[in-house]
Amino acid sequence: MENATQEALNPTFPRSVLSVSRDEFGNKEDNPDAKDLPLKMNVKEGKLPLDLQGHVFIVAPVGSIDSPDAQGHPTNSTVYPSSDGTTPLYNGDGMIYRLDFDNLQAGAFLASRLVKPPCYYADAAADQCPTYHDLKFKNYGITRISGPLGVRNQLNTAFVPLKFSQDESERLLATWDVGRPYEIDPKTLETVTPVGSSDEWKEVTKIGLPGKPPTPFKIIQTSAHPCFDPYTREMFTVNIGRSISNVLSQLIPLAYIFKEILDWIMHGFQKIFNIKKRNLFTLPQLEEKPLSVSKKLSTTVKSFWKFLRGSAGIFTDNFVYILRWDGSGSLQKWKVQHNGFSIKIKQSIHQMAVTEDYILLLDTAFKVSLEELLPTLTNKNYQRFEKFFRNFLDRPQLSDNSFYIIRRSDLKPEKSNVSAKKVNIPGEAAHFLADYKNPDDLITLHLSHVCAWDAGEYLSEFDFDDDKTTNLEVNNLPRLYGAIAGPMDISKFGCHVVNGKTGKLVKEHQDVIMDEKYTWGPAICTYQQHPLPDRLQDIYWICLGCWEDLKTQHMVDLYKNYKYRELSLKLIDDITKKGRPSNLLRLHIAPQESLKEGDNRLSIADVYQFPDGYWVMSPQFVPRSDSGISTDGYIVCLVHYGDGSDETNGNEVWIFDAANLNSGPVCKLWHPQFNLAFTIHTTWVQKVEKRTASYCIDPREDYNKIVQQQSPEIQDLFNKWVYTKKEPKREAEC
Repeated sequence: MENATQEALNPTFPRSVLSVSRDEFGNKEDNPDAKDLPLKMNVKEGKLPLDLQGHVFIVAPVGSIDSPDAQGHPTNSTVYPSSDGTTPLYNGDGMIYRLDFDNLQAGAFLASRLVKPPCYYADAAADQCPTYHDLKFKNYGITRISGPLGVRNQLNTAFVPLKFSQDESERLLATWDVGRPYEIDPKTLETVTPVGSSDEWKEVTKIGLPGKPPTPFKIIQTSAHPCFDPYTREMFTVNIGRSISNVLSQLIPLAYIFKEILDWIMHGFQKIFNIKKRNLFTLPQLEEKPLSVSKKLSTTVKSFWKFLRGSAGIFTDNFVYILRWDGSGSLQKWKVQHNGFSIKIKQSIHQMAVTEDYILLLDTAFKVSLEELLPTLTNKNYQRFEKFFRNFLDRPQLSDNSFYIIRRSDLKPEKSNVSAKKVNIPGEAAHFLADYKNPDDLITLHLSHVCAWDAGEYLSEFDFDDDKTTNLEVNNLPRLYGAIAGPMDISKFGCHVVNGKTGKLVKEHQDVIMDEKYTWGPAICTYQQHPLPDRLQDIYWICLGCWEDLKTQHMVDLYKNYKYRELSLKLIDDITKKGRPSNLLRLHIAPQESLKEGDNRLSIADVYQFPDGYWVMSPQFVPRSDSGISTDGYIVCLVHYGDGSDETNGNEVWIFDAANLNSGPVCKLWHPQFNLAFTIHTTWVQKVEKRTASYCIDPREDYNKIVQQQSPEIQDLFNKWVYTKKEPKREAEC
């Protein structure tokens, strides 16, 4: 592995991912906010396969209500979401795109719509209306926060199709890691309802401060990949709690916690000195009625006791609940324990899986560190301090996987806790899959080992020294603020078999494969799952490649002592300078019984390497029929190239024959109004119908109990904009 190829590849990462349009497209009866009708996609090369079918859903962050406009762009809805230098590309409102292949005689069409949970309307009103400017949301790394209102649920990461009965049409969830999943109408793309009321979810971390009501939009940590079992018709997800000692270095912005404490202190000063004007901090202005001495004393003691109890949770408040939902009733939940104690998640449960008999949770290699949540400061001296602060606090992701295995039969309604087995697998993973069948309690796990490659690290202004001239300035290229940093070692694919009863690996030496030419940054996968197979035979992975302008000194320093290193840092540097292109590959998993002892189950059976300067994301398998054959279909993916000035905006849809990737795309689609940036996960639905399910949580019932404790300003915002689902487009509408 110490011999790098001599080819010079993809030296320049496509800048087209830096800008994105927030325009919505669809029929007016479905979406009143649609700018135009669904876009009829142009065929750039090849032909649309006539046996392409169904609908491909893609979700992507598209910046926020206050993202900087792209100056000089023909549409004022095009923005540069990460141009502030500290916002990652995966922070932003979710946009759902639906590619329709159900009328190929007329062509392929694209509809799109923003995901708009209640916090979206609060964000829009606070941005446009001067009355609410003290409530405005701001970006802090992956999160978007308003001190008085809480944290945005951006719903920009993944989907879960649901079908709880044979008679109902397919339903759809939009998800992300820090917020409740929301149900989306597959036909209109309207945001309909959260899964579970606010009271059914516990906040990830909370310290009660005397006199300070909770924020309306709670910080809820869950999984971006809930699971649906089509055979038992059950949906599973998680609700994660983190003690402050666990969280500080990973998820909740220190500035946000300090602000909560300072708000409380300033509120006290206001009371003592009878200060009415709010100069520095937004404080709740509650109407106070005269209280008796005994009532004041009782309230003070209760508040102080609440504060002490919350403070004790600094070290103890770790929890994970398994949640089960039937599509119509309340959430059922069980606290997960290991050896009698609540399990402690140090990073996230970005991915989980369900087999016939087990639920699997992974402490995923997707961490969000405190230093990545720093806001942009304009003073260069402050910026130097921020850079020092980031380098001092940052840490590498955990290099070993902690899997927790829960037996589904233990999820009994009369119980409140459930025990888990724990197994450690070397080599961190961000995404994994599991075979549905687990014969003899043997669970087969399929991992992409993203070795020393950290999706929680992205390029920011701290990675550039303004005192030095770089190739960017020489070539007049914009900086790649917000893009995920490049890998610091080669990645691997692994197939691991675990005994669900004992929590032990079945083989000491597991099946692992890596390839110096191909396995660089395996990000997202897809496979044939209609019908759901008993075991996985072929998994399609996109690998993002190596790009010189995504390599940072910070990543080098962070992973220089990586414990499972395969390639030296010197060789990594040489490979990155030469480049490795993005690719789409098919990983074949042979059945264990077909192999001789010692043979590797894994092989790269087919691969397509993209041209220099092209970057691929969001693959989706589209079956030709219901044959269940793992290669009988097409792979639809998003491809980016160039600087966005091309008539295609540097964004195209490429379609591959799943049985013959190497021959290249059979069709390329584009449209001048189709302008994407960083897309994430996808799903496929055979037939789109309007949602008919009766399950729906009313926003007023969901939030009013907490809103009534807030300032008149917040109550007015909810009554005028949030509950009514209205959005001021300009200040004059306020």
